Amino acid sequence: MMPSPSLDHPPRNRDPWKHGAVPVLGLIGGIGAGKSVAARMLAERGAAVIDADAVGHELLTDPTIRARIVERSGPGVLETGDGSTRRPNPAISRRALGAVVFADPAALRDLEAILHPAMRERFRREIDRVACEGRAPCIVLDAAVLLEAGWHDLCDHVVYVDAPRDERLRRVAAARGWTVSMLEARERSQWPADRKRCRADWILGNDGDLDRLGRELDRLVARLRSMDAPVEPRSHHETGPHDAASASRPGAARTS
Repeated sequence: MMPSPSLDHPPRNRDPWKHGAVPVLGLIGGIGAGKSVAARMLAERGAAVIDADAVGHELLTDPTIRARIVERSGPGVLETGDGSTRRPNPAISRRALGAVVFADPAALRDLEAILHPAMRERFRREIDRVACEGRAPCIVLDAAVLLEAGWHDLCDHVVYVDAPRDERLRRVAAARGWTVSMLEARERSQWPADRKRCRADWILGNDGDLDRLGRELDRLVARLRSMDAPVEPRSHHETGPHDAASASRPGAARTS
């Protein structure tokens, strides 16, 4: 198997990109690794970011989707499901729905079967719109379950944001009040981290040094801008310590 390239020499993709003149990056990462931080920093650099969570939350208000979810999971997922308030067409409680689906793999699969096709269509339309405008240096599809849902086929490259597990746990405990068991429950609903890393084209380390992460993102955007030029493979002596380590395994190149 061919070794993976480094950020300095990423894989040559088709030209034009899948959706025209603008490349699409699928952004994934371990829970609490800082994927949303990386997405925000890419937006600051001109990228058009599609937030899969926001799209999914918006679709919960669609009457047809709402009705299907209530039919599957019961009225307890509604904000008025406890009967404490009475108003017409109560919204779905994301907290209540999450408690149901993360405790029941079958319920999670059913929810995904309801939401994911509609989410994919929203992504496709937004990607086509931004690509047609041609002003952004790249489009970022920020989606935790990009690979699991099969949305990576909308993307030209996949970027994985990585951080040590202890640091990820510290972050989710501070930001969301999660315990170890809560993090593990969420992780069980996704592919293992090693499997995701192997499917990524680039790995961005995020140990909390935002300046360093910013520099890596600058390099990434610059490389995307220049990838219409031929990329010559490097000889072994040009490979740095990180690149040598990452090139020894297939599927991804660590950038920091």
